[in-house]
Formats: sequence, structure tokens, C-alpha cells
Amino acid sequence: MSVLTYLLALPHHTRLTLRALASPSTEGRAGVVAALRELEERRYLRRVVREAGEGGSAGQLSVVYEVFDAPYEAVPRTGETKKVPGRSASPGRQTAAAVRLLLLLAEYDRRLTLDGAEARRLAPLVEEWWRGASSAQVRAAVTGGWPRWVGSA
Repeated sequence: MSVLTYLLALPHHTRLTLRALASPSTEGRAGVVAALRELEERRYLRRVVREAGEGGSAGQLSVVYEVFDAPYEAVPRTGETKKVPGRSASPGRQTAAAVRLLLLLAEYDRRLTLDGAEARRLAPLVEEWWRGASSAQVRAAVTGGWPRWVGSA
């Protein structure tokens, strides 16, 4: 059974770890990670970074994977074109939003995949850009106008 088929067969809102996903597979953890990366590149899987809910500590982010049975459409995220509030937003919320934007760059190009520590380290630079630019403009500056996804050469 493919990783995509397995994920689509799970009930909605199922919590699953990478270890649990790799255990029924004969490919092992590395194979499952490669399959998830390929699904993300082909737009069958989307990584969404959110602030932790009531149970998490302030400023903590969680990653949720959304799985689709057909490639999803690329549209700007809600609010991406709006200006990010400058000094009125609390530093913690603005930093979390900057980290979220940096982590989402992997959706445009896998080579731009950052881990949480790298994103937190670079977040102040994004916050400086937000003084005069929207999230979409920051993303465009970083990705250099690359297309979001190319199906084939």
C-alpha cells in the first residue's frame, strides 16, 4: 500500500507520528520520508504551520499535514497580501508569523526547507521586511519569482 493511499484511508484529524507511519511499511523511515517529500512536491500533501492551541505554550508552533486525493491548487494563503501589523502586534505573535512564513517557503521550492531553529534565527529579518512589504512581497523576494511548481521539464 502506498503512503498516499494509507494516509487517505485514515479518519479525519488522525494524529500520527513518523514512527507509526513507518512501522507498517516495508520501506522504513527513510523511504516514508522520501515518499512524503515527493507527495509534497507533487502537491498531494501540504504542510501547514500553526500556533499551538490551548495545550501548547505561547509562541510554540505545530505542523499539520493536509492530504489530498488530487493535486491541490496553488493560491495565496488568506491574509498573505495584507500588510503585517508593525509595532502594534506583540513581538511574540509577529515572530511566530515570520517563522510560519519562512517554513512555508518549502512549498515553493524544496531547497528552501528550513527547520524550526533556522526559521526562528531568520525571523527578525522578515520582521524588518514587513515594515514596508506584505507577506506575498517577502515571499516573492525570497523565491525570486520562481513558479510554485513545475509538473515536468
